[in-house]
Amino acid sequence: MKASVVLTVLTSASASLCCIVPFLGIIGSSGSLMTTVSWLEPFRPFFIGGTLLFLGIAWFQVIRASKTDACGCEEKRSFFQSKKFLGIITAVSLLLLAFPSYSGIFKSEQSFASTQDKSKKVVLSVSGMTCASCEHHIESEVKKLAGVSAVKASYADKSAIVEYDPIKVDESKIIATINNTGYKVEQNGITGLTKADRCTKGSCTPETCNAMPKVNVPTEKSKNLKVLARIDDLKVAFNKMPGKVKFVAILSSSCGWCLQGAQAIQQSVSEKMGEKGISVLIVWTNMLKSDDQDRAFKAASMFTDPAIIQYFDAENKFGDLVARRLNPKGEKAWDIYMFFEGDDQWTSSFPRPFEYAHQLSETLNPWADQTKYFCGKDLTKRLNDITTSL
Repeated sequence: MKASVVLTVLTSASASLCCIVPFLGIIGSSGSLMTTVSWLEPFRPFFIGGTLLFLGIAWFQVIRASKTDACGCEEKRSFFQSKKFLGIITAVSLLLLAFPSYSGIFKSEQSFASTQDKSKKVVLSVSGMTCASCEHHIESEVKKLAGVSAVKASYADKSAIVEYDPIKVDESKIIATINNTGYKVEQNGITGLTKADRCTKGSCTPETCNAMPKVNVPTEKSKNLKVLARIDDLKVAFNKMPGKVKFVAILSSSCGWCLQGAQAIQQSVSEKMGEKGISVLIVWTNMLKSDDQDRAFKAASMFTDPAIIQYFDAENKFGDLVARRLNPKGEKAWDIYMFFEGDDQWTSSFPRPFEYAHQLSETLNPWADQTKYFCGKDLTKRLNDITTSL
C-alpha cells in the first residue's frame, strides 16, 4: 500500500502543479517558477487518471487486508497502513486535483482607475495560463512595475489587460515581465487601447465607456474600397461629390468606437442620403496596432451602398490635413464625422466643415474642440440631429 499512497500523492500534485507553482511563486515572490513546470500541463489528464488508479489500488489493498484479518490474528497495523490514513490521503489528493477550480478564491479583484488622464491601456494575448492562480501570478508580477496602475488577467480569454503610465514604464517591459513568469505574450495579439479608444469626456455614461464596444464586422471584403495612392485622388473624389451636403468620416477598422461610429453613420446619415441630398465619403486608416488593410476591406463592407465612396489611407495623411484645418496644432484626426456644403471645393487647402463631431479625448488630443465631442449613443443622436436639420 505504501507505494500506492506515495504515487497517489505525486500524481495528484503533478496534475495541478501548473496551478500550484504559480501560487507558491506569488507567496515566495519568485516570478520564474512557472517555467520549470509549464511543460506538465498537457499531461494533466494522465496524472488525474493515475491518481484515481493508485487510489483504487490502495483502497483495494486496505480492504483486502481487513478481510484477511477478520479473525484478529494478524499483528496490529501502524497508523500509516490504516483506513484513516488512506482517507486523509484521499481527501488531500482530491483537494490537489481540484485546486485549479478553487484557486480563484485567493485572487483579489482589481478595478481600473478612471481618473488617470495620462494612462494608457494595452490588451495582451497570453498563452500558457490554465487556471485562476495563473491569472494572479501574472497580475502580482506586473503590478510590481512602477507606473502600472491596474492589471486584469484572464485564463479563459487568454489575455491580460494592463493600464499604465507610459512615462514611467513602457509596453516592452510589461511584456518581458509576463514572459519571465513562464507565460508567453503573443506579439500578433497585442492591441493598444489608449484613453482615446475609450470614452473619457463626460458626455457618455460610465457603462458605455468602461471598455471598448464590440462590433461585429462582416468577414467578406468590400468591393467598393480603394487603396489611396496619392492624396490628390482623395481631393478629386471630394470635389466630385454631388448633392447639397458632403459628409466625410475618418475611421479605424479595429477601434470599437469607430466601428460603432460607422453604425451611427448608417443609422443617421446613410439612410437619409436621398432625402437630404447627402453624398458620403469614408476614409479608413491605421491608428491602432490592430489596424491593417485587410481589416479595412472587411470593415468597409459594413457600407453596402455603392454610392458611398470609400478609401484606405494607411498613413492617415488625410487625417493630418483635416486636423491642421481644424486647429493649426492638430495632427492625425480620426474618429471624426464632418459635414460640408455641397459646393465646397478642395483647392489649395482643405475646406473647413460647417459642422462636425468626434470621439477624440481631450487628454491625448488637446487640439480637438471638446464642444464637438460626442460618444456612443450621443454620437448617433448628434449626427441624426445635424442630418435632420439640413
